[in-house]
Amino acid sequence: MRDWLKEFKLHGAIWLHCGDPRAPHALLTSGLHSDGFVNTTAVTCRPELIEGILKSPDGLGPHLEEARGADWVIGSAMGAITLAHSAASVLRCRSGFTEKDGDRMTLARFHTLPGEKVLLVEDVITTGGSTLKTFDAVAGTGAEILPFLLALVNRSGRERLHAGKPERDRDGGISIEIRALITLDIKTWRPDECPLCKNGSASLRPKACWEELVSWNK
Repeated sequence: MRDWLKEFKLHGAIWLHCGDPRAPHALLTSGLHSDGFVNTTAVTCRPELIEGILKSPDGLGPHLEEARGADWVIGSAMGAITLAHSAASVLRCRSGFTEKDGDRMTLARFHTLPGEKVLLVEDVITTGGSTLKTFDAVAGTGAEILPFLLALVNRSGRERLHAGKPERDRDGGISIEIRALITLDIKTWRPDECPLCKNGSASLRPKACWEELVSWNK
């Protein structure tokens, strides 16, 4: 069975803290500190690897087969553009992506029609916010969104996303199952609350200090 987590780590797409209190941890662009870091660009830039993930029986292949008959595969810009294109190539359908428009995501360059079936894909699901905005953009055209979405990495702690209404009022909303290749439990903290800092661990920018971070995991 293929170890996808190991492959993502080898390609520099995932780093996880080793547990040693002396080992450094991640300083994210948001300013938060974390015991993990995900950069799926290191994977989505490799067409042969994405194709393997989408076709492999121990990857996303079986889930993608369930989407046969879809008219579109749509992801959100920028991270899920190449994943959507690759998945659409396997399904022999069209691909598209949503883009930011203020606080919304919009289908600025593509036009799905009422009744057309759409598979949503994401590279990484962290809070699910961008995915729900993509859902709203597609649903607004009258297209039929499949009841599951595909993701490379799910670090949200959720198994489903609830669209159509705020989560605090789920009655009448639509529940979408998250089917991810890799599911991670990654924690984040404000700098003043970071337990790793309190143990003497240094916070480092992952992309700039990648070799130093991964050296502790060897």
